[in-house]
Amino acid sequence: MNRRLVVAALACSLVLAGCLGGSAGTPDSTTTFETTATTTDATEPGETATTEVAATEATPNETTATDSPPRQRTYDTYDALADDASFSVPDPDVPEPFAFESGITVQLPDSEYVAMAYNDVENGNLENVLSIRKAENESAYDFTAGNATTVDDSDARYVESDGGGKFLWECDGYAYRVSVQQFTDEFGKAQLRAVAESVGCE
Repeated sequence: MNRRLVVAALACSLVLAGCLGGSAGTPDSTTTFETTATTTDATEPGETATTEVAATEATPNETTATDSPPRQRTYDTYDALADDASFSVPDPDVPEPFAFESGITVQLPDSEYVAMAYNDVENGNLENVLSIRKAENESAYDFTAGNATTVDDSDARYVESDGGGKFLWECDGYAYRVSVQQFTDEFGKAQLRAVAESVGCE
């Protein structure tokens, strides 16, 4: 298999699992679970299952709940994700050649969130990965990070990092995050803002 396509698939799973500031445990923690099946139950860090590869990265002093592991489902199409989620799933306007790669729903003890990855693959090379998240818990993200801005009529934060950036905002009881992992310089803050504004308050 083309090595770059393998990298693309891995990057997508990491984006959904949390390499841009989220995880299967809490939307903005750094513990990650990489899933390989359509339906999985997240296991404890360090454990393995036939339907899941435990790929964890925890920051010092971080703890992971062991009594109620999150339930995570993976979807190959937007329609399947939207049909199964318990709340409306954003349908963002993403520019070509981005295409829906995969999505997840994660059920926590007291809330749920959804995430989608859109890959920009050109000539077999992964160029950029977009991640769109919507969480029921308004405290899912750190709204003190980065710089104050707006997304449409909502107060928002923009956080820039090496190789990417993200917009965070709240609306009607939900928390949103639109982020990009950049491998080229062709998709920057302005393009990311356009995607975030197409999500709005979905």
